[in-house]
Amino acid sequence: MSAPGPRRTCARTTRVWLATVDGEPAAVAAAHQHAGVTMVEYVATLPRARGRGAAAAVTWAASLCEPTQPAVLLASDDGRPVYERMGYLAIERWTAWLHPGGSAGEG
Repeated sequence: MSAPGPRRTCARTTRVWLATVDGEPAAVAAAHQHAGVTMVEYVATLPRARGRGAAAAVTWAASLCEPTQPAVLLASDDGRPVYERMGYLAIERWTAWLHPGGSAGEG
């Protein structure tokens, strides 16, 4: 018996947008299309560019890259006001945990 070949579980199309402010990189976002939904991820803004609309610009581009599809976005608390102004609706909140390493039983 042979192992099955790799399966494509991600979208065939991943796009990335970069916003600039005063000619310098400022913010980034990516979008993946799969199963009729656009997944918006990796939205990040450099600290010097925050509050200047760069994150909203790349998020709009990613959200609307397939305008007939709904968009889903995973976001931090910092980005929540931006996404709410854009019309995104919060449907769930969860916490990600990080174990800092070290020996078992510490901490």
